Amino acid sequence: MKKFSEQLHKKSQTVKLRASEKRDLKDRLVSYMEYHPLPANLKTDKKLVNNQPEKIYAEPYKQWAIPFQSIFKYSSAVALLVMVVIPFVAEKSVPGDVLYAVKVQFNEELRGTLTFDSYEKVEWETERLNRRIAEARLLASEGRLTAEAEADVANAVRVHSANAQREIEELRGEDADAATIATIALDTTLEMQSNSLKSDDTEEIDGMSMASSKPASLIADAIDESLIKSEEINASTTLPAYEKLMPRVEQNTTRIYELIKSLEKIAPAEDLANVVRRNEDINRTIEEAIAIYQEDEVLARQKLVDVLQRTQKLIVFINEIEITNTIDIETLIPLVLTKDEMRKEKNEALKTLNQKISTIEKRLTDYEVEEENLEKIKIGQVEVDELLSSMSSSSVSFVEFRLYSKQAQALADDIILMLESGKESEKTSSESLPVNATTSEEVLGSTGSSTENGTPASSPATEEDQPPVETGETATTS
Repeated sequence: MKKFSEQLHKKSQTVKLRASEKRDLKDRLVSYMEYHPLPANLKTDKKLVNNQPEKIYAEPYKQWAIPFQSIFKYSSAVALLVMVVIPFVAEKSVPGDVLYAVKVQFNEELRGTLTFDSYEKVEWETERLNRRIAEARLLASEGRLTAEAEADVANAVRVHSANAQREIEELRGEDADAATIATIALDTTLEMQSNSLKSDDTEEIDGMSMASSKPASLIADAIDESLIKSEEINASTTLPAYEKLMPRVEQNTTRIYELIKSLEKIAPAEDLANVVRRNEDINRTIEEAIAIYQEDEVLARQKLVDVLQRTQKLIVFINEIEITNTIDIETLIPLVLTKDEMRKEKNEALKTLNQKISTIEKRLTDYEVEEENLEKIKIGQVEVDELLSSMSSSSVSFVEFRLYSKQAQALADDIILMLESGKESEKTSSESLPVNATTSEEVLGSTGSSTENGTPASSPATEEDQPPVETGETATTS
């Protein structure tokens, strides 16, 4: 029996209906359904859902509708928040903030990954170094620079400097001049930051006082270590070629113009004027380098290296404009005066010094000076005259003139102060005499001396007891 069933099943698999047989079978089934409809008691009402008949599901299965449209909409909003908004907000964070890790480990790392040129990598590592120092300054100015944050910033300075130096070494194998230019930019930044961090609110550099709120010395030490290593590695470098320097200088000056334009809306007028003036100085030096290139190429290259250093400082200063209250631009980027400005400053300095010399001579005549002080004043006058002679020499440079002028002005002020102090002490001693014996004549009168008419002099009356003096009346004394 079992064998028959298997044979039947196997045979049924081979039996196929022809098309005409299939049509005949279908027609017979349809006709049967028309003449034998379903009884009324077996019919059920169909429920409508959203004007559509309700779907019938088999018992073992369930169906859920997935809201793909809503998921796409909300996931897009979340992706926009995570990829755009949070990184943008994180750019303003400082060490200790919640989003600071996003800024350092995501934003900056992503930008570094997208930088392929070796020189641009050096620039980016240098910028990251400046960012860390700017954050430290901001924390220090707010009193929030903890020892831990200071150590983290110092370590970050070492890491970024080492990364930049490594990129410079790779660049040196490809283009030695480009590597030298990158070294100049890195060393200039390190030197500038080191000088600004070491100064405090009492120190003066070239007569310009530095502001306070400087971060502590750990960061300055880290910068010095990086600077020493860089100078040791790049000690044998030579001046880059003129053709390599000029494009880089043009690139930096173009960037400065863009930064100045963006600075016009946010920076105070004084800061903007200082930046614009430094940019004018840079442009004059570039013109001088171009003018002397054919006659003295080495000097032209030296001038362009100087321009490269100054533009690098100015770019850093503009990018860090929020810390201008803690860094003095005159210390970082001194003014380069024109010939007319130098001539004007010389004339004013000489005029001021001559006026002080005249004041000293006049007061020596009017005031009584002690012998000991008089000797010191005479020595000081000789030194002032010698400095004035050096200042008036046609062979003296402007830098030397400024040095001589500063020394002469300070010495002249000391002499005037010495004379004034002597006069004040004399005046004080006169005021300490009794009211009824304020002059030598009155003292003599009180001891029995006589006037010209022989009448004994009486005790001097006070100012309130004396009668008013008529106009043109004069008093005589012995």
